[in-house]
Amino acid sequence: MSFWKTTPDPEAVPAAVPAQQEGSGWWVKFKDRVMGEPEPLEVEEPSLLQQAREATTLNRTQRLYGFAFCLGLALLFGTMASFFFLFPTRFAVLYTLSNVLMISSTMFLMGPLRQLSKMFEKGRIVATLVYLVFMALTLFCAIKLQSLILTLLCFIVQLLAMVWYSLSFIPFAREMAWKMVSRCFS
Repeated sequence: MSFWKTTPDPEAVPAAVPAQQEGSGWWVKFKDRVMGEPEPLEVEEPSLLQQAREATTLNRTQRLYGFAFCLGLALLFGTMASFFFLFPTRFAVLYTLSNVLMISSTMFLMGPLRQLSKMFEKGRIVATLVYLVFMALTLFCAIKLQSLILTLLCFIVQLLAMVWYSLSFIPFAREMAWKMVSRCFS
């Protein structure tokens, strides 16, 4: 046996503390006497929201692919909408679909619940509601009324609401935009 041996011989080293059997200590006996039999833990069934969250969990690569796909479709439909500017029904459907896909693309990055909670925060709720209402009104004026003037009016309000909503994500951007517009018209 070498003096510099680094691994101890298990037979040469006696156990310093004898191993105790589980459940044989005085504390375990006292606890069993006072508490009685431990009740089995109840496993709660996950809620519908928790099940949906677990089912829709995406990794980073999947989120980026979803974002790129929705963004690409949004840009494609937005470009196609510009070709049908004088045809209110086609224009409104393509432009509104482009906007829905644009919002969906950011939902892939942030997650749908976080995106919706940010959309309806105190500083964004008015812009969000105007944006969503005029998105529906644009479709209504184009499909049901088939009015080019009303469709363009709703489109302009929808576009301004989208810009105002987008500026809310950039610090001080709304104030800067408001000052620029007020200087242009004063």
